[in-house]
Amino acid sequence: MKKKIKKIHVIINPASGTEESVLPIINTSMKEAGIKWEASITHNAGDAIQYAKAAVKEGIDALAVYGGDGTIMEAISGMMGSKIPLAILPGGSANVLATELGIPADLKEACKLLSQGPLKTKTIDVGQFDKRYFIAAISLGFGADMVKGADRETKNKIGILAYFLSAAVALTKTKRAVYHLKIDGQEHEVQGLTCFIANTGNVGFSNISFDKHIDVSDGFLDVVVLRKANISLLKLVVVTLLKRERPDNLELVEHWQGKDISVSSSPDQTVQCDGEVLEKSSLRIKVIPGAINVLVPKGKEQNH
Repeated sequence: MKKKIKKIHVIINPASGTEESVLPIINTSMKEAGIKWEASITHNAGDAIQYAKAAVKEGIDALAVYGGDGTIMEAISGMMGSKIPLAILPGGSANVLATELGIPADLKEACKLLSQGPLKTKTIDVGQFDKRYFIAAISLGFGADMVKGADRETKNKIGILAYFLSAAVALTKTKRAVYHLKIDGQEHEVQGLTCFIANTGNVGFSNISFDKHIDVSDGFLDVVVLRKANISLLKLVVVTLLKRERPDNLELVEHWQGKDISVSSSPDQTVQCDGEVLEKSSLRIKVIPGAINVLVPKGKEQNH
């Protein structure tokens, strides 16, 4: 992609990020790049979907989003079917997709991607269930309880550490369940503590991924079941994160890939999607390959 960005719409979630003054930084960056810009501020869930839909109709060259993965997910939902590139200005506590794509956490540096020449984009997959979309992961059980327990106030105070605190509490409360899985027509039943249906492998800080083979552009979703939590698991997690290798201990972790996935648990467990707790306990999930183009730093644009 070589077209220069002249007109952009920016969606801003004011509840995201730190205390930095977002508007002056964005304004200065746009002026320096010679980009005409307008902004919409979100107030309620669903606002970013409507703003994105409206912006796409305006004839913009790109859509930028300042916020966390939840805001980005909404914006992507409003952009589906358009070829307009998305610019991510990370403002959340985890920023899973931004980290996965190597987008700078610093707002000024992230804004520079809008004026780099030639522009670099990466095509990414999007997951879908019902009529909703997601970019990072859906999880059941422990993984969802961990997200549910990390409240906004704690995330604002200590950032990603909020998830570690929540994980410690969730581990003591989450009970094992039987996961009923159907992956591209193949049925599986496996007992576990948590089940992830992941589009990205990144855990949202530094470049740590719980599996380097999980690729946001490979046309597949990854299904990972954590069987149980014990000392062996802690060792396995450390080795996996340090070496970024696929876990091969089937006693503790099972891993499949697929494009069409049905999942439910017995008994029902907490379910979350990209940070939002869902009411559903049974889901059918599909991947939409190459759904969105995202502006990325030079060297990150190659699709595998």
